[in-house]
Amino acid sequence: MSTIKSTKAEFISGLEPWDEYDQVLVAKGDVSDSKVVASVSVTIDSAFVARVDILASAGESCFRALRSIDSNIYIGFGRFVFVVDVHRSLVRRYPLSGYFAHLYDSHDLEHLDAHISVLASSASEVLAFDRTGDLIWKQFDLGIDGVVLHRASTGRIDGEGEWDPPGGWQPFSLRSDTGETIR
Repeated sequence: MSTIKSTKAEFISGLEPWDEYDQVLVAKGDVSDSKVVASVSVTIDSAFVARVDILASAGESCFRALRSIDSNIYIGFGRFVFVVDVHRSLVRRYPLSGYFAHLYDSHDLEHLDAHISVLASSASEVLAFDRTGDLIWKQFDLGIDGVVLHRASTGRIDGEGEWDPPGGWQPFSLRSDTGETIR
């Protein structure tokens, strides 16, 4: 049994005729459409294994981001976070209230509790995912025009939500196990 050395995901601007993928997966919103607005290339140990096409129904996207954790690719785009498991050819969709803002992992928040693999923020909320790509919790009403996270410590995540744009940022703290607001 071979060991996977590295999984890499990146947004690609165009498809090259020599790029051959084992599979093409689709990330879409609530309605059916066929217009591809972005694509993500997934490689494992430098071999192309999947392309994820994001359809227009995912929503307009001012921000977009990717994280690769084990065999899961987290894609923030439009009004969704998509979790893609390339080994199972599975795309899971998590809707957001408003636009996608940021993805965070332990490289971004140094002391992030081990049970959390990725945090996603939107215009107004934070979502926490485990290593299998399952949603642990979702906390609403943290802002109206953007939520950013600044630090994590044991049992706690600190951030700010914008309530009075532009510049009306208010701090908040969340319990890392439940997402409940501390202050």
